[in-house]
Amino acid sequence: MTDQDVVATGATHATRAASGGIWDCHTHIFGPYAQHPLPANAIYSPPPAPFSELHALHAGLGVAHGVLVQGACYGDDHSALLTALDSSAGTYRGVALIDPQIEEARLADMHARGVRGIRLGLMSHLGGRIDPGRMLAILDRIRPYGWHALLHGELKDVNGALETLAPHGVTLVIDHMARVKAADGVDYPAFAAFERFLALPNVWIKLSGADRITGGAPSDAAAVVARRMLDIAPGRAIWGSDWPHPNIAYPRPDEAQLLAWVRAVCGDADTAASVLVRNPARLYA
Repeated sequence: MTDQDVVATGATHATRAASGGIWDCHTHIFGPYAQHPLPANAIYSPPPAPFSELHALHAGLGVAHGVLVQGACYGDDHSALLTALDSSAGTYRGVALIDPQIEEARLADMHARGVRGIRLGLMSHLGGRIDPGRMLAILDRIRPYGWHALLHGELKDVNGALETLAPHGVTLVIDHMARVKAADGVDYPAFAAFERFLALPNVWIKLSGADRITGGAPSDAAAVVARRMLDIAPGRAIWGSDWPHPNIAYPRPDEAQLLAWVRAVCGDADTAASVLVRNPARLYA
């Protein structure tokens, strides 16, 4: 597929996501299950969390744009995600789960409907694994579309994957602050190795999962981690709420609190505008 083909394909769908307004760059939707049931072998079975609920939440928070990340429980069935994107008039984007053998026509259709990235899962409880050959083959498939790849894993595995994938040149976005343990701080060898990767121009950080790295409400310890990462990549940092917070064993976080937390991490209005508005508008164009 040529660059001209990609542009033409993208132009066949709804309006491009506008540059103005806050972005929530990490959400999932599940259901309605009458229309979009989980497969019989779903890796987990979350409560319903349809797009209508997410959209209402965003309206209440003043969030103008969102990113829908395909849940591992849906596997290859993207019907819920694509239906939601179709209804969003271009204000939402999607992140898919694909195999290297996916048909070109299906990739082009996803792009036209608002998908702008794929997720590479490294978390074993979600069926993820490090498979360098497979991951590189997937990056080859998405490169013509200008898509990025999310890396979702714990710090050791993220560092290992970056060793292989970062030289490939495709934009890589690290989910949930690499699932570091906030209590460990930022001064240890594995974190230093991650910082070196984060300094690369094609590596981005998602300041999401503040609750996941602490096991509860966002804390000062999570803020220390986020600020260090933000200092390294202020033009390549974005935020996500992780709504509806699947697979957690503590009380569900409050999205308004998470948004206030990231604004406090940013420290000033211009940095917050970069993280919440300018950076994601560029990544998800």
